[in-house]
Amino acid sequence: MITMTFKNVLLFVFLKYLVFYSTRMIEMNDYRILRVWELRSITDWYYYLWMVMFLPAVSIMLFSAPIYFSFRIKNIFLFAFAVLAIFTAEYFMYVSITSERHIDGNGMLNGIIGILLFILFFYKKIGKICNISKRSAQTY
Repeated sequence: MITMTFKNVLLFVFLKYLVFYSTRMIEMNDYRILRVWELRSITDWYYYLWMVMFLPAVSIMLFSAPIYFSFRIKNIFLFAFAVLAIFTAEYFMYVSITSERHIDGNGMLNGIIGILLFILFFYKKIGKICNISKRSAQTY
């Protein structure tokens, strides 16, 4: 478990895309993206950074703050709804940028990896929200 800081949310988003890109490389058996020594010019470097960093940068800008602030919600149902809404919005953002189809296998893979890493990174904090929600439900 990682402590709940904004820096760790940024790390979560970055690692999510690192795992996603690694999964796609293994699935496609295409490791050209790792051959940075073949980049010769500024144009090559620009294209490389654009292809590798664009999606993580957009996700960090759009979804890091909502993920971070969703952990301030004390009701487990509202928290689950907020997180589901964030991941759904991220899926549609990914699909609108990278695909012409509304149902995209890569988008679903990205979402599944995101949800699994989200649970892995923040399971203790999610458990605390569950406990707070249970205690507040018992007082009524």
